[in-house]
Amino acid sequence: MKKSLFFLFICLSLTAHSQRNIQSLNSAWKFATEQEPEKTEIVNIPHTWNAEDAFRDGKEYFRGKGIYEKTLFAPEEWNEKRMFLKFEGSNQVTTVFVNDQQIGEHRGGYTGFVFDISEALIPGKENKIRIEVDNSHNLDIPPLDADFNFYGGIYRDLWLVTTPKVHFEMANEAAGNILIKTPEVSEESGNLEVEAKVVNSSAGKKNTEVKIDIFDPTDKLIKTLRKEFNLKAGEIKKVNFSHTVNTPELWSPSSPVLYRVEASVSAADSENDIIDSRFGFRWFEADPEKGFFLNGKPLKLIGANRHQDFENLGNALPGELHLRDYEMIKEMGANFIRTAHYPQDPEVYKVCDELGLLVWSEIPVINDVTDSEAYHEVSKQMQREQILQFFNHPSVVMWGYMNEIFIRLVFNNKLTEEEKREKIRTSVELAKKLEKQTKELDPYRLSVMALHENEIYNTSKIADIPDVIGWNLYMGWYGPGLENFGKFLDEQHERYPDRPLFISEYGPGADIRNQTSDPKPWDYSEAYQLKLHRSYIRQVLERDFVLGMAAWNFADFGSSFRQDAMPYINQKGLLNMDRTKKDIYYYYQARLLEEPVLYLAGKNFSERFPKDASEKLQFTVFSNAAEVTLNFNGKQYTSEVEKGIALFEISLPEGTHQLTATAEDLSHSRDFTIRYRRNLLSELDKNDLLINVGTHVQYHDPVTKEVWIADQEYREGGFGYVGGKIYQKSKDKFQGTASDIQGTENDPLFQTMREGIEAYKFDVEKGKYKVTLLFAEPEYSASEENIYNLSEVSEEKAATLRSFDISINGEKVKKDLNLARDFGRIRAAEISFITRTEKGLEVSFSSNLGKSLLSAIKLEKL
Repeated sequence: MKKSLFFLFICLSLTAHSQRNIQSLNSAWKFATEQEPEKTEIVNIPHTWNAEDAFRDGKEYFRGKGIYEKTLFAPEEWNEKRMFLKFEGSNQVTTVFVNDQQIGEHRGGYTGFVFDISEALIPGKENKIRIEVDNSHNLDIPPLDADFNFYGGIYRDLWLVTTPKVHFEMANEAAGNILIKTPEVSEESGNLEVEAKVVNSSAGKKNTEVKIDIFDPTDKLIKTLRKEFNLKAGEIKKVNFSHTVNTPELWSPSSPVLYRVEASVSAADSENDIIDSRFGFRWFEADPEKGFFLNGKPLKLIGANRHQDFENLGNALPGELHLRDYEMIKEMGANFIRTAHYPQDPEVYKVCDELGLLVWSEIPVINDVTDSEAYHEVSKQMQREQILQFFNHPSVVMWGYMNEIFIRLVFNNKLTEEEKREKIRTSVELAKKLEKQTKELDPYRLSVMALHENEIYNTSKIADIPDVIGWNLYMGWYGPGLENFGKFLDEQHERYPDRPLFISEYGPGADIRNQTSDPKPWDYSEAYQLKLHRSYIRQVLERDFVLGMAAWNFADFGSSFRQDAMPYINQKGLLNMDRTKKDIYYYYQARLLEEPVLYLAGKNFSERFPKDASEKLQFTVFSNAAEVTLNFNGKQYTSEVEKGIALFEISLPEGTHQLTATAEDLSHSRDFTIRYRRNLLSELDKNDLLINVGTHVQYHDPVTKEVWIADQEYREGGFGYVGGKIYQKSKDKFQGTASDIQGTENDPLFQTMREGIEAYKFDVEKGKYKVTLLFAEPEYSASEENIYNLSEVSEEKAATLRSFDISINGEKVKKDLNLARDFGRIRAAEISFITRTEKGLEVSFSSNLGKSLLSAIKLEKL
């Protein structure tokens, strides 16, 4: 059920039984920032002011204060009510004023909170509501630093709740929730404990009754429990109930059955206040040798991490988009999700309960810790709020409280040894506080933290504190060797055999514009994404002691400091940021689903450029059938399916062809266009020739629809480069430079290049041609000075200069090209030349200082 409809149902049902009223307060707020107070606009909540500026070139996104204002009419009858503002999420310091009276402040951007505004509202009048939200960097509030955007604003729903004066407590860290505990569960029985807090806000003592109705998964009443007591004026009383349900229906990913508790409080001369909550019966354990068990049965946890932002919306998502994300996660075959790196919308936990997704929920204590009492207290507050607000959800099995907490310490060379020791001390101290608090509030679930690959977590003994350790591992991406992944797990398990292990993050970046049949680390191709994921899932499934794995990430997400293939985006997602699916999504379906799956990969690799008819092309089909048949022009090729994949290597003639994969009763077709490289020069009358120089990757421009083919060495009668080497910042990474190339959206085309290139040759026929050369200076240290007399340059200065000449068929067309000086560092540049040739075309590069380079070349026949 969608969130809006769900709350409409709740509002209508409560109105029928009581005077509690829940209404959204999302529409038509006057908004301005402290940066531009005179520039006001009318906005609706959910809202963020960073949906656009977090993705702009050369600009830090705004982190500061935003002010929301509106008037609220309070009816006279509210004299007999209590009124509350309920926030589901507002980042990160939120201060509420009613009629210019400060009601309260909440610190932390990812959990809900409630303010009692009863005393400040004036019934029978218009009341001024002002909400100030500040997402400025604050050393006392986590997260301090992370690989995601800290969007500002009231980015989740805002509610106005009115209750009778005798009511269930609202303004607490549980955000008004009752607590439902299932401390002991088996197939024979399930113990149920319900805890509620009741408030008497009236002026006199009240004879009060609290009633608990328990409903089974068919919504049939199975038990009513009652307690009566007197409440003094202003008193808050905790009320506890217990009951045993015989042979309960057990909640699991395959059978996510939910029970329901409805709680009501009534008092003399007062309307009832009613709230309800769903819950489930299940039990689980993490065995360090045999893995995760749910309801006594082994279950390998496989799923993904999920960030909450969306293309063009930032983190201000309507409930429908949260719902759709988790439906796609379940449709992928996953049984697990990690809400990285913060508690998410209440809709998320409700949906996970209903779909059957097990959850690791965590607070944003990430990368670094401030050694201050305020930071420690806010962290503890966040954990209390997370646990108390999402306690009732059977989907939640782990409470997380730290992620890669030493990563900044490890890479900060400016810290002294004493400062490092203090960082470790305060981090361990905080972890112990959070562990103690977690177990006091919820001894029934597992505690967990995520670590990056570094021995400091073992030597500091912080890894000994929680129940479960999650390792964020990126062998084959940030470090070499896919097989090192399994070796690392085996070594950790041997050293710490009593420590349950989980793979909390893994995965490479993948840009659907980059395609290749020869995947390499850091080429940002979909093919390498598949290669790494295949390796990791195989290695995890081979090891019973690993509880499970969560891919990083469900979908691409915003990260303002990222300078990868697509700047400001972390592209490790199984989906793009707009939630279109990458091929890897379907691979997981083939590995994880029981219902038949068949998918012919290559949606973004539909144009292929083999050498000629002798070169076989590889086509990949994802399926969970025993075998797959690939049909082409009446020919059939059959391949066995191995761990979700059927591979076909076949030669195709030039032209556009439809290939159809079949397995059992399923079929899936896709069109592929084949063009032989040996014929590209002779087809220049019809098609331009575009080459992505210095890389094995083919690049597709989504705007112009042009395909820049992978580079090749020159052979007589054809085309290609002469001399030079592929430019690589690291020998293990095939990206070239990871910098954000200014002046273009086609960053991958300019990030790769051939350095020291001597020439690019085309054995073309007589004619008139346009040659376009694409460049980008990749070095931040390259000199931009106007130096033209190179013979007088000092040796020190020469090391920062790159100067080369360009000639076409022996005629110099560009002298002393200095990309940094002429266009700027890390900036896209294009230079075109018109030329005639009697036979053949050779673009040659002659170095003056430094090495020549070329990122791409385009040849057009005029």
